[in-house]
Order: sequence, then structure tokens, then C-alpha cells
Amino acid sequence: MKIIEAVSKVVERYPYLREYLSLGLINYNATARFIREEVKNEVNKDVKIQSIVTALRRLSSKETSIESKVVEILAESDVSIKYDFAALYLKPEESVDLRDGIIIKGTKTLTIVAEEKKIKNIRGENLRKNLVCIVVKSPSSIIETPGVIAHLASILALNRINIVEMMSSATETLFILDEKDSLRAVEIIRNEIKRARRRLNEHS
Repeated sequence: MKIIEAVSKVVERYPYLREYLSLGLINYNATARFIREEVKNEVNKDVKIQSIVTALRRLSSKETSIESKVVEILAESDVSIKYDFAALYLKPEESVDLRDGIIIKGTKTLTIVAEEKKIKNIRGENLRKNLVCIVVKSPSSIIETPGVIAHLASILALNRINIVEMMSSATETLFILDEKDSLRAVEIIRNEIKRARRRLNEHS
């Protein structure tokens, strides 16, 4: 296995590392020292730090076909926000009659996300109020393209925005957040969409 292939394989094991690389936020020497042992194990021989640094620099400027597709989808996406949402947590065996809401069934909890006025009278273990629903609408190609939702979630996490709930339905990706984070989150996603459009224009 070539060194750049080994470095690429190791980088994929760490959340956000490739994103940091693409944004130019990585200290190459420190990162090379951090992943050196794993790279050595992949190629079954000793590897110089500078060789790993070179591979990291190449990866940071290299856009894979999947990354290119993610950019294309983001460029065609738009974002909107809905206020006054709440999340209600029930036991899995409890039933509820709710037509306009999102139901997420886990192994120990049943979560209902809907407009607060529609679920405030339903009894449950916990009702979390003051939430918003951020909706990212994308082209139909998102259904068959990996990485788009992960990319959006990662940029929110990089900006220390907590995602209360997250789900997708065909071309819509929904992020349920605390209202205090809503405007900043929308701005972050809008900026990412604009960045994707600029990148497409630069390559057109």
C-alpha cells in the first residue's frame, strides 16, 4: 500500500479530520506525529514524518468524487427554519395519537418532535421546549450520495452547536436544535451552501 493511501485510510477513522484538512486548519507536523503509528501499521514498515506530511498536504488539496458530489448537492440546497417546536420523550410501549409530528422509536425511548402546541397536553417522561426545526431541502440525488448529512452535522458540531434530534426524509434533512442556537446554525449552513456554490463557479 502506498503511503498516501495509508494516510487517507487512517484519516477517515477520525471524525472531522478531513474537514479540518479541507479548511486548512491542520498542523501537518503534529497530525503526522499523531497518526504515524497507524500509518506504519498499514504499510508494514517505518515511515518518515515528512512523508506523512506530504501525503496530508496532497489530501488537503485533493477533492474526491464523493466530496465533489457533496458540494454539488449543497450548492443546490436551501435552508429554512420553523419555530416553537418541542420534543416529548415517552416509553416505547406507550401509544400516542399524533398526525402532525415526527416519531423516533428507540430501544428504550419513544421521541415525538412536533410543534409545541400539538404535544403540550400529552403526558410523557420529559417535555423539552424552546426548540426549532431547521430544514435543509436538497435535490433528489442526495438519496444516493453518502456524506451530505454527515457533512452538515459536522460543521454544526465544529461550531459547538448541539443537535437535539436529527432525521431525514428523502430530500429533506431536519435538525432539531435549541432556539438559542437557531440563528447561528442557519447562518452556518447558509454560509456552507454559499461556499459550495462558489466552489462550483470556480470550477465551471
